[in-house]
Amino acid sequence: MEKVFAKIAQDTTKFDLGDEEGWRKLYEHLYPKAPDNVGIVKDEQYGPAERNRLDVYFPAEEKPGGHPVVLFVHGGGFFSGDKGWSEKCWGNVGFYFAQRGFVTVLANHRLVPHVVYPGGADDMQLAREWIFENIAKQKYGRGSPEKVILLGHSSGGAHIAMNLYAAGDEFLDNTHHHSLLTREIGDPKRESKVPLFPPVAGVIYLSVPFWFDRRKPVRQRVIRHYYGSDAEEVWGPVSALGLFRNLPDDSPLLDSEHLPVYIGSVKWEV
Repeated sequence: MEKVFAKIAQDTTKFDLGDEEGWRKLYEHLYPKAPDNVGIVKDEQYGPAERNRLDVYFPAEEKPGGHPVVLFVHGGGFFSGDKGWSEKCWGNVGFYFAQRGFVTVLANHRLVPHVVYPGGADDMQLAREWIFENIAKQKYGRGSPEKVILLGHSSGGAHIAMNLYAAGDEFLDNTHHHSLLTREIGDPKRESKVPLFPPVAGVIYLSVPFWFDRRKPVRQRVIRHYYGSDAEEVWGPVSALGLFRNLPDDSPLLDSEHLPVYIGSVKWEV
């Protein structure tokens, strides 16, 4: 860690476009080798786009009732990143959780300039539906589709948030197995869907841009492409925070008994 701390002391809070690769290489030697007790299935297609692919890491031993599941979605500023950033990263996330009893899914999503709003959120819905329909199979380690935690880093977390907060006109009550028929539309132009179906056991957001700082030119370009304009009155209402603010006060998505949420800010990336 001495080299990492020296780099942090040298650069403090400087982080420019392209710096992420240098930081990744600095941390690469710290990632452990692939363990022998984790199974892997790679590049499963979960949707029609070329980037709609995911990897599954799972414990070697099956668990009665199925393993809980983690869906990890990488960041990259809406325009970069990959579930296999390098040979070890982000596979280290899959290995970490699989060794602790979780079936772990690492999903790619479409990137700017090949996607516009709400494409990233739609990719999240497709990935969640793939997990619901497939993760209990022996091939994928027999995960439980009823126990899925969504873990989003940076823009990956923003896509998860826009998926959860924008869509749906019903909420599936997994305790009583019936619909509560409450209006949940955050974005009225989106197709109505059940916001917590497939079921979600919890959400973890790490360094997620719920709102956007438009001072950097690269962020302005990305916003213009993804939302059609960098004017705040255009992208603001359909950003993750804008959609969240538009939820009705009685929304079950605001009830921590139904949707536990953890929000973390990572000081030193990556």
